[in-house]
Amino acid sequence: MDAELKKKVDVIVGLSRLSGGTLIIIGSILIYVFFQAALDPNAVIEINGVPTKDEGAKIIAAIFSSLFPIMGLFLAFIPSKYLDKWVAKIVTRLE
Repeated sequence: MDAELKKKVDVIVGLSRLSGGTLIIIGSILIYVFFQAALDPNAVIEINGVPTKDEGAKIIAAIFSSLFPIMGLFLAFIPSKYLDKWVAKIVTRLE
């Protein structure tokens, strides 16, 4: 890997680690809010601008929001050797 490609890969890997940490924080907040709403029968959430008290919709929202911290954990803690190879392939294909 040449120096210019290595510099690009390092920047993208650093940004992916930062975005992983952000996804962990924001996703954890979303999980907290939606699980509280799922446990409260009087809580109202909006889906497509329509307020609803449907228990299934609240559970689906909680499950969907749990994908964000899972993806964040993947981006933040994947070993660098795998992420470097993957990013290098993407960068070389996009150039």
